[in-house]
Amino acid sequence: MKKIIITGANGFIGSFLTKKLLENDFEVTSLVRYGSNIDLLPENSNIVFIDYDDEKKVQNVFQNKEILIHCAALTRALNWDFFKTINIDLTAKLVDSFNSTQSLKQFIFLSSQAAAGPSIEGEPLSENDVEHPISLYGKSKLEAENIIKQKSEKPWTIIRPVSVFGPGDKDFLQVFKLVKHHLALYIGSEEKLFNLIYIEDLVNVIIKTCGNRKAFQQIFFASDNEVYTMEKFIDFLEQTLTTFTNPIRIPEFLLHYYAALSELLGKLNNKVPLINKEKVAELKKKFWLVSNEKVTNLLDFKPQFDIQEGLMITFKWYKEKDWL
Repeated sequence: MKKIIITGANGFIGSFLTKKLLENDFEVTSLVRYGSNIDLLPENSNIVFIDYDDEKKVQNVFQNKEILIHCAALTRALNWDFFKTINIDLTAKLVDSFNSTQSLKQFIFLSSQAAAGPSIEGEPLSENDVEHPISLYGKSKLEAENIIKQKSEKPWTIIRPVSVFGPGDKDFLQVFKLVKHHLALYIGSEEKLFNLIYIEDLVNVIIKTCGNRKAFQQIFFASDNEVYTMEKFIDFLEQTLTTFTNPIRIPEFLLHYYAALSELLGKLNNKVPLINKEKVAELKKKFWLVSNEKVTNLLDFKPQFDIQEGLMITFKWYKEKDWL
């Protein structure tokens, strides 16, 4: 199946996915909301500007496509209503359109590790473990997953990536900037363990599921299968930027005050800060670990990029685009 349609195609993951699919001779239609920035999309993209409330246009765009990859989502929002509208209600609408479009054969949903929640006592989560999301974002993604599983009348695939970094990402950019200025921030006194994945490895997982019967009605975690601490990650960044950092350890209780202030200022400016109460709840958890066993066994996935290589490619991209 080669005819793909992607929602949220202008975002960090959606744009990189578009690029790799085009390189692999897929026919890609990139759905983008009116007024959105499209700088990350390749010049040869087939961009269709869309209002998802316009059901007739959505149906028309879906005609003759074979796979729907749903990347559009909010990762931060001022309140639950925003998460519900974009992450849950939109997913429900797309499932309805997917069901009623004969040519579409598979619904691929880009979910998140946040839908599963943190791991317990350092044991990596598997896809069979009971979900316990701790953030509104995670809860909204889990509810969207459940809608897909319950209402989709045709094959679906759900992918839960861990934290993703790479060219085009703005969250990890903030850490790069701190390291560039010789600063390394550590939260609390306990060492925290987590997984990462480089964007191209994640995109390779997504592509491996396209039209793959082994991926039908399946949920997959996706990581590079390595365990990191913030100290270890900062060491890699220091090597990448050929610099040094001065460590600053922030007590967890101070984060709550900072998040409250950031949210207040965000409401005044109608912007959602990177560090908010929801993010603090996630940062405080000691273990964010998942198992790659299923994606390895069923999809024969092997990460192609080690952390140092991925960080170097990202660093060069940031410099080239004057982001850093």
